[in-house]
Amino acid sequence: MLWIGTPAGTLVEVDIATRQSVEHAVLSGSGTSALAATATGALLMAGSAGELVLLSEPAATTRSYAVHRDVARAAAHEFMRTATEVPDGDAEPDTHLVVTDGTRVWDADALATVNETDATDPTWLRIQAAVNNAR
Repeated sequence: MLWIGTPAGTLVEVDIATRQSVEHAVLSGSGTSALAATATGALLMAGSAGELVLLSEPAATTRSYAVHRDVARAAAHEFMRTATEVPDGDAEPDTHLVVTDGTRVWDADALATVNETDATDPTWLRIQAAVNNAR
């Protein structure tokens, strides 16, 4: 299962095995600013208007994730095999980040010049535009 928080405040549940998705209206009129899983499997969702929502999966829909352990382990090994560390002492470690809003990848030049956004853009992009406009 993959959980995605959208800029519109919708929580999208994606079943990777069946490629089916379900949308859950969680935050009304507020974008998702953070989404995290707790150690017990609950989801913690933060909204751009300051909301904090703790979500737990009902017992009736609880799935066994043990069969996916090998898939997760293989994905972790592949990540470790292909990932590289930022060199110690790098004067500009941000140059190693891939910044995306889910639609496009933003390079440093594009981020330095963005000055228009709308309510569906991620919070970090709206803040960057506001900083650029203030300059």
